Amino acid sequence: METNISKASDHIKPCNIAQSEQHNRRDDDYIKSLNPKRLYIRTDLTRLNETYVPSLLRELSLQNYYDWLKDMVKKKTGRAMQERDVEYIDKKGRNRVRRGSSPLREGVVNIKPNTTMSDLQRYAQAVHERWGITAIQIHIHKDEGHFENPDDVSTWQPNYHAHFIWDWMDHVTGKSYKLDAKDMSAMQDLVAEVLDMERGQKKSETGLDHLERNDFIIQKQESKKKQLQKETDDLLSALNSYTKATKVKKEDLIVPMLETDPLVKNAYKAMMAELDIPIPSFKQKEWRDERKKAVKEILTDMQTELRQAKEAQKKDILKLGKSLYDMAMEHIQELIEQDKQLHKENERLAAENEELKDKISRMDDKAITNLRQQKNKEIGDLEASLDRANADAAQSRSLASREQQRADKAEQQLQEMLAVPEIKDIWDSILQSRQAFWQQVDNWIAEAKDAIRTFAGSGLSLISSEQEAVISSGIIGEALKDDLDASDLSQRKQATKNLLGQVDWTDLTEYKCNFGILRTNQLCEEMNVTKEMMTTLLLATGGRGGVSSGGGGVSGELTNWDGTKKRNGWGNGI
Repeated sequence: METNISKASDHIKPCNIAQSEQHNRRDDDYIKSLNPKRLYIRTDLTRLNETYVPSLLRELSLQNYYDWLKDMVKKKTGRAMQERDVEYIDKKGRNRVRRGSSPLREGVVNIKPNTTMSDLQRYAQAVHERWGITAIQIHIHKDEGHFENPDDVSTWQPNYHAHFIWDWMDHVTGKSYKLDAKDMSAMQDLVAEVLDMERGQKKSETGLDHLERNDFIIQKQESKKKQLQKETDDLLSALNSYTKATKVKKEDLIVPMLETDPLVKNAYKAMMAELDIPIPSFKQKEWRDERKKAVKEILTDMQTELRQAKEAQKKDILKLGKSLYDMAMEHIQELIEQDKQLHKENERLAAENEELKDKISRMDDKAITNLRQQKNKEIGDLEASLDRANADAAQSRSLASREQQRADKAEQQLQEMLAVPEIKDIWDSILQSRQAFWQQVDNWIAEAKDAIRTFAGSGLSLISSEQEAVISSGIIGEALKDDLDASDLSQRKQATKNLLGQVDWTDLTEYKCNFGILRTNQLCEEMNVTKEMMTTLLLATGGRGGVSSGGGGVSGELTNWDGTKKRNGWGNGI
């Protein structure tokens, strides 16, 4: 199977949410809707596909995320998001079109067979750092392509690519990012650089627009036609040369030309006829789907006819080849004599080869002796190392025995100290302090669960500073209870997950629940919890720190959306 190496490109257009999710998820209904005779997706290869969605967005559909963006734009700008194109007349009386917003856009990126999800995430991060747009989904597709010959599975030509779903909105201003032609060209440079691929030709150099799938297939068929014609010309040239060498009359080797122009022209006329059908005022989507289906069928029929024409031409060429058989037989006797001479030369070389084998064998005996001596030395060194290890182990066992005796003695001394009433009172006080501290931790967690549910049900887009303080204390309290280090982001995320699992989401919509979870996780990532802070809390759990009776937690800092620091208002409880 010959695989064409694609050049780097990222073709971006507004995201068709319903169609995109069906295509990228490979829904059963979507696969069943494809024509099995012209299926360009191989379900036996779908297992090779990969998908990346950030953990905070895995429970949200694209429609849920789109609705959330609309709500965000309304709250940030005070105006509803313009979703449709609007026609208007400017000051000079000219008709203009104000394009509707495309908050979600989909990019298709050509990739190599060995491109990884990590490579694509690096590209997404580079795009975000330069232009601000964010990839919320990445899908690698390795099950798409086409068959050069539908009856021969070995002619499969894969189309390796990845789909990016881009969030094109600035969440600070509520406006979309503006990228001009230079930015889009620079994005093509960037994807080639990050994925280590050859960049496709610039539009400014070719003057060509990106081809949609059907147009691309037409172009490929034209290219295939030229290739077939070149192969035919080369074969004719070879036959002409051989004709001269064997003195066969040229008129006896006439090869019929491969007539492909009528096939391509007929297919082109049929497609034009389909596209000339007027667009109805209603059911325009059905009209587009019917035209796409008809064009696909025309292209596939053209490809089948081209293949059949080529097969017929091959058969004619084979017939011509048989006419050369008699001439070739005249050379067989000469070849037999040459073979005899070669046989004698082969016997002479075989005798020399036996002599060389004997010399090499004697050299090998010496090499084996040297190797055996080397291995014996290595075995002796290993045995010496093993003896030293056994001695070290015996010494370690002796040290462990002495440490156990010291531990037993310390335990006995502790029991003797607790027998003294004054020391016993101090110990009981320590235990009471620990109980009070853990009671306070339980209070933090309970208050945090209530605060999360209250925010989720409020319909507000941002958590208030008071709620941030309560929820932050609850996250740290949950980390203490679960024996996690809240200063470590990954462990703090686990504590947040455990806390969210305890929240009562009864009577709340799925959207509000998901949004409450999203904002809580964002707060978790923004928290700044130091090692010293956690050390202080751990000392309190051991009875060597004080616990405030107020409703505070630990003091720390959070980060605003613009990157500045802000106080979270936890108080100085510990």
